[in-house]
Amino acid sequence: MSRRAWVLGACGLLAMGVAGCDPGGAESPPAPIDPLDMGSDEDVGSGDMGPTPVELHGQLAVVGAELRDEHGERMQLKGPSSMWLNWENEGFAQNLEALRWMRNNWRATVIRAAMGVEPDGAYLTNPDKARSQVEQIVDNAIAAGVYVIIDWHDHNAHQHKDQAVQFFSEMATKYGDKPNVIYEPFNEPLDLDWQGTLKPYHEAVIAAIRAKDPDNVIVLGTPNWSQDVDRAAESPVAGTNLLYTLHFYACTHTDWLRGKADGARAKGLPLLVTEWGATHADGGTDGQVCLDAARLWHEWMNTHGIGWTAWKLDNCGQDSSCILAPNAPVTGGWTSTYLKGHGVFVRARMQDE
Repeated sequence: MSRRAWVLGACGLLAMGVAGCDPGGAESPPAPIDPLDMGSDEDVGSGDMGPTPVELHGQLAVVGAELRDEHGERMQLKGPSSMWLNWENEGFAQNLEALRWMRNNWRATVIRAAMGVEPDGAYLTNPDKARSQVEQIVDNAIAAGVYVIIDWHDHNAHQHKDQAVQFFSEMATKYGDKPNVIYEPFNEPLDLDWQGTLKPYHEAVIAAIRAKDPDNVIVLGTPNWSQDVDRAAESPVAGTNLLYTLHFYACTHTDWLRGKADGARAKGLPLLVTEWGATHADGGTDGQVCLDAARLWHEWMNTHGIGWTAWKLDNCGQDSSCILAPNAPVTGGWTSTYLKGHGVFVRARMQDE
């Protein structure tokens, strides 16, 4: 998630009512939130409830433009992304009981561990702490039987290639035999050249991973905040089980970005949305949510079986991309009382069959 602020469109969250937001940015009158966008408050707890997602689906693979499970069936992953772990003080994403609760009640099948790299206290200045946070989330995912994305959450990863190669080599050595693990070596590249800068970076990290892990899925960041998937589609990286990252924030990124994605898919580029919000692209610092625009994105992802992780499993204050309210418990049990911003919409989309 970037710190930039792009202001397009307007729509407001009013208690449990939400203003519609059309893709052109026009504000419509507040209306009660659709029950389909609320999801269910039913709480079945965090205990074992039969086969887990990984037990059901096993080793994932990329076939053509689709992610498929070990039975050859299309697999649409759904779950939350953590906050930048260096700024996550409460530990929501690192709590095993909370993860099991989301698996049972929200039907989460994946969690993304967004390991900050550049900021003070993140990987470059405190690698032991950052690595331990990621490993806790990965270990929890293995215990809960869900998939997990190890995210090098960096906008300048090409400047830290040696560190990324070492980190992902270590992760692949430790977890490469687990079908749960997905690698994401570059969160949101800036407006970098794909052919001359990004592709060589990805090739170096892929080589390090594949030396230890021959088959787990790797998700490749794309230019311009992981939006220009069409540029990657012109010259894909050679290799197997590779996906490409697409990020969207519904108030800002509308049908023009889906057009880019459709063009990339037409060339056979397989996509995974590792970060999205029903907000503006700055994470919703204005508190607004654009559900009409977000619904269009989810209809599109469902049509094509494109998986996702929603930004962000945190209880921060104003940002409408924070799924949880400030008083949310760390261990789960998050009924509507404990959700804020786009939280109820994210829950409902996770609970969709």
